[in-house]
Amino acid sequence: MLGKEAPADPLGTLILGIGVVSPQQLDEARKTAKNLNVTLQSALVMLKMISEQSLDPIIRAHALVQEGTITLDLAVRALRMARQHNMALQDAIGVLGSVHKKTARVSTVTTPLTDLLLACQMLTMEQVGRAVTQAQDTGMQTGRILVLNRDVSSWMMQAALNALIMVRDGKITQQQAQDALNAVGHRRVSIEQALFELGLYVEKAGQTAKIGELIAMAGFVSESDLLECLEVELVKEKPFGQILLELGHVTHDLLETAIVLQDMVANGTLRAFQAASALRVVKDNGVSVYQAVAELDPPPMAPQKELSPYELIVDSGLASRDQIVDTGESSSIRVGKKVLAAGIISEAFLYLALRTFSLYKQGFLSPDQAVRALAFCKEKNVSLDEALSKLGLFVPARMQWIWT
Repeated sequence: MLGKEAPADPLGTLILGIGVVSPQQLDEARKTAKNLNVTLQSALVMLKMISEQSLDPIIRAHALVQEGTITLDLAVRALRMARQHNMALQDAIGVLGSVHKKTARVSTVTTPLTDLLLACQMLTMEQVGRAVTQAQDTGMQTGRILVLNRDVSSWMMQAALNALIMVRDGKITQQQAQDALNAVGHRRVSIEQALFELGLYVEKAGQTAKIGELIAMAGFVSESDLLECLEVELVKEKPFGQILLELGHVTHDLLETAIVLQDMVANGTLRAFQAASALRVVKDNGVSVYQAVAELDPPPMAPQKELSPYELIVDSGLASRDQIVDTGESSSIRVGKKVLAAGIISEAFLYLALRTFSLYKQGFLSPDQAVRALAFCKEKNVSLDEALSKLGLFVPARMQWIWT
């Protein structure tokens, strides 16, 4: 017996836990099911939120939970693995059952995460208590429950988790984390931006990609999945790769591939965006990591396209070639000061250009991706974070603030 007594109706938790529909969509489906007197499953299919084929393994997992064969936590993780790696549900349950150290929750009423959110008055004790109870019933992390309940936005949760990781690593103090999180709440910026603007923290250049970042850049985890992994990392103090494995986001083989590619980024063989592309090829085509790297276009050993700050500003449409002269200057800050002084672009767009160039320079965006992202900011008049999200580009926020 792998399970225990399940909550009354874990179906909604299963659906939300694997990210197939949003909380808002689930609410709509529940209302439709009630109004038409049909099951939630039927309503989801009728509203075309999920296909019958995609719903089938969820229903089977739900039945296993209801009969007490597996826990809800294991069901969520198995469904994620089955969906991500095109496995049968029972095979995924078997794989996860062999992972000897289960990723568990904390059982205390509050945690450093909830303490920080309470200190910033972004949560009430009533909300925390409800989330802890649900976490105990479902096996899910408290932070994820808070997001699913919409007590805290995913944006704020990500900021809080990243702040706590920086506190843990000794980069900022608890009070600085609280001050920055308050700024995030008022302006909806990343915690890294808030700390940068407060003069409290600057990321060092030349940082290699983290395993979680490569996995996210390759598109193997959703935003909510990544937040859950960050929370587990804080609570359990486990290697991030092990957490990804235990939560069903990667297989052993894919994790080993990601580690090889991370080493290639660290030693300068690949840039992070190339490593993420190779990781996708390995998973999608079933080839070796070395074949995937060899098939990169252009090959990593060939001369790579370089992008200067001047070219980024011109090619993205922030300025025309007639307005500024390319002097060969490599410093993005010096180029930025010149175009700002000349009144060619606004200070707001200069900051966007500096952040985008940093992502390119640190290897997390290709030249074409950097140009496309900045052009999208201009065309749609949106923030860089919004542009990257709309374009389906995951990049670590910490890499946006290395201006040289």
